[in-house]
Amino acid sequence: MKKILLSTLVTALALPLLATSVSAKNKNKGFVFVPQEMAVETVADAKDKADDTIVVLQGYIAKSLGGDKYAFTDKTGEIIIEIDDDEFDGVSVTSGEMIEIMGEVDKDSKKPAKVEVKTIKKLDNPMENTLAKHMKRSKK
Repeated sequence: MKKILLSTLVTALALPLLATSVSAKNKNKGFVFVPQEMAVETVADAKDKADDTIVVLQGYIAKSLGGDKYAFTDKTGEIIIEIDDDEFDGVSVTSGEMIEIMGEVDKDSKKPAKVEVKTIKKLDNPMENTLAKHMKRSKK
């Protein structure tokens, strides 16, 4: 009886610690909330945003910087973006193709701002992002 009580007590105390560890590990995975008023921004704007701010950018991948880092450019400048292989989700992009990315600004006081990309898609019509299309339809 004492062994059952002791094991129940240990389990009850260990579960919150295990749950905290798992949630911290998966902190940035899964659903990312994007406000409906989110609009396409420029690279210059993104560089001025606070850390962890969600941004939508349209432009081009100018070059690969190795690994998962790329130089992304629009008419206002260039910023480093990080795209994990799984974020490409089957999309094949070449330099010079107009794309839209959505991601989080990552600022480190010792390094320039960069964007950790969560979604990427090719664009046929620049400045006509998916969210803007949805908002136009819902207003009709």
